[in-house]
Formats: sequence, structure tokens, C-alpha cells
Amino acid sequence: MSKLPKYMEIYTDIRDKINKNKYELNEKLPDGDTLADSYNCSKLTVKKALDILVKEGMIVRRRGSGSFVKGVSTNGGAIALGPTAGLVNTVGKQNITSKIILFSIEKPSLEVADKLGIQDEYIYKIIRARHINNKPYSLEHTHMPLSLINGLEPKHLEDSIYNYIRDELKLKMHSAHVWIRGDKANNEDSSLLGVPDSSFMMEIEKLAHLEDGRVFEYSLTRHLHENFVFETVFVQN
Repeated sequence: MSKLPKYMEIYTDIRDKINKNKYELNEKLPDGDTLADSYNCSKLTVKKALDILVKEGMIVRRRGSGSFVKGVSTNGGAIALGPTAGLVNTVGKQNITSKIILFSIEKPSLEVADKLGIQDEYIYKIIRARHINNKPYSLEHTHMPLSLINGLEPKHLEDSIYNYIRDELKLKMHSAHVWIRGDKANNEDSSLLGVPDSSFMMEIEKLAHLEDGRVFEYSLTRHLHENFVFETVFVQN
């Protein structure tokens, strides 16, 4: 059974406390030693969790003073665009139902091969319909090269593919290039997600990279517009 890394547990807990106003706007968070004792971990683990919250704009560090709540997450972590979190880690496995529409090993189209940077290789082709709290959420088309993501099985699709990559294969995911566009529901969306024809959808196209730069995923995910929020933080260097 997959288990979140300790720093992700801490990140999720603090994020939820901020969103629920248990830590209020401009409130100073407990110091590193106090948080480390509270979560029974090292200060380095706490720092990794807080680093994510800083990048998301939820907390700010003030030199010599500590960490302070800057704002809540506008979407409460409803959607994960990056390569390391994934839907299971964001909203919780107990809240997700995944229906595997397709899981096959095949040669990719020329377009997909070009996206993945491969030639005469096999890939996993995966189609999953995802529901959150029994409501339709997204339809995922995922392509991954066997040469990188070996041993993938249908059981991993019921949980988190990213957890399998990180925890079992010990690969370090690093970055993702993401495109977001609006579209109308097609026949597949209507059939698998139960949305009316021509409903407005949001589509995310993603290329995800390992730490060494290799592409490990090319995916197209289509979301119902009513549960899609894009949130980002721009930081001036």
C-alpha cells in the first residue's frame, strides 16, 4: 500500500490547516524545532514541506522572524499540474474512483513517439476515467515509455502511478511542461464522464521529465470546467 512521504504528510496537514483557518492570515507558524517535535521528524523534513507552501504562495519567510501565513489555496489542492504530486496525493485515495478504460503495451504513433523522444520502442497507453466523491472529474490519456517505467500493472492504475514511479522504481521526477486549453466535450467525454454533448471542458496537455531530463510521461487530461481551477504563483527573482 502506498504511503505519502513524511514531508508530503506535513505539507498536506499544514495546507489544510491554513485553508480551514486553523492558521490564520499573517499568523506566525511554529518554529522548525516545534514543528519537527510535533510531527516526529527532522527539521530538514519540515523545511521540505514548508518549501512547497512557499512556492505555492501560502506562506512567506521573513528573515530573522520565521514563517507567516500569506494566503489560502484558491482551489484547496483540487488539481495537481506538477509531475510529483498526482491526484491521489492531492485529494486522498479514499475520495477517488478510477475506471480503467484501456491499459495496453503498443508502439506509439509518430506524434506520441516524438513527444516522448523515443523511436522504435514500446509504450504504455492508458485511459482512465476519474471520479471524486462519486462525481465525474476527469478523463486521462497517458503515454509512458517501457524503457523508463518498467513493471507497471493495472493495480498501480487504481492507486497512484506517480507513487509507483517514486517509491518502487526510485526515479526522481523533476519538472513538467504544461499547456491548458478550453474545448467542447467530444463523444468520448460524453460516454465516459456522462457530460452533455458540447459541454465546455478544460484540457491539460503535459510533458513530464525526470531529473536527468528524460520524458517519462506525455498525457492529455480533460476536466469538467466546473471543478477546474488553475492556480500559480509568480515570484520576482
